[in-house]
Amino acid sequence: MVTYFKMKRQEWKIKKLFYNAILGFLHNQEEIWGIMQKMYIALKDTSADEFQKEFIDRLAEIIHEDR
Repeated sequence: MVTYFKMKRQEWKIKKLFYNAILGFLHNQEEIWGIMQKMYIALKDTSADEFQKEFIDRLAEIIHEDR
């Protein structure tokens, strides 16, 4: 019986680590989605010739605002 409880305790530890990793990944995805939305709003009216320069400039601005 003691072995069973030890096994269950280890199982709960592994589940906790697994769920925390999933939550961390999802939180990171939300940040990325927010950055992509800001980039779309900033660059939706930019011409193709200026897109690369504007993309890099806007991305740098958004990253510095969030930090």
